[in-house]
Amino acid sequence: MTTNYPKDQWIGIDEQLFKPYKDWITHAGYLCGTHATAVLLAYYQDHVEESMIPPTLRKKGEPDGKTLSEFLRILIQPHEMPTIAYQVAHGLSKYFSYFHLPYRPRATMVGSWYRTTKRLQQGKPVVVGLLKAKGSTYGNHWVTAYAFMETTAGKRYYKVHDNWGNYRKVIPADWGNGTVSLP
Repeated sequence: MTTNYPKDQWIGIDEQLFKPYKDWITHAGYLCGTHATAVLLAYYQDHVEESMIPPTLRKKGEPDGKTLSEFLRILIQPHEMPTIAYQVAHGLSKYFSYFHLPYRPRATMVGSWYRTTKRLQQGKPVVVGLLKAKGSTYGNHWVTAYAFMETTAGKRYYKVHDNWGNYRKVIPADWGNGTVSLP
């Protein structure tokens, strides 16, 4: 597949736009899918479509995502168990249906590079699943990707909000398997 982007430079969304979510952290359990999705929605509310989140859950620009995350947990991870892309996307679909919002997430179950780079070139973040079996030092985990880079040597990377306290983490794209994105 041909690439239509320059090599050796970050492409996507400015990391400073994710700084407001730096304290949105998964403190315990397996709720990283919920927290990565909360960051995705908050970014959309703050920079794309304010009505993405009702003001009862979060107001545009609000630094606290706790109410939003708690509501999403009920829909995405009601039993606080690990998730796959389909479960995260299905929970997000339930969220949109509950609030009568006209959005539908898309999920990929295998790989991440092509969906992620396509969306990031459109200025849209992507929730990316990471697999321990693919080398992820996080183990199995969900992050919110907002930029990518491919080097001339063929190495691929994502810049992500990792929901463990680092909103500008650089990780190998090879760790990715599964995505959840919005159209």
